[in-house]
Amino acid sequence: MRYSIMLQIVTSITLILVSGAALFAWIQNRPPETTEPTGNKNLNERAILN
Repeated sequence: MRYSIMLQIVTSITLILVSGAALFAWIQNRPPETTEPTGNKNLNERAILN
């Protein structure tokens, strides 16, 4: 009885860690999003800073 509970806890923690590592690896290896340059980048940055 106790062994099965321990096994479920270890399995759950392992799955959480592996899925978190997979998500982190996917985020790190995504291609960068391309945005079309509008020429107003400096104006947008100034508006954000002020």
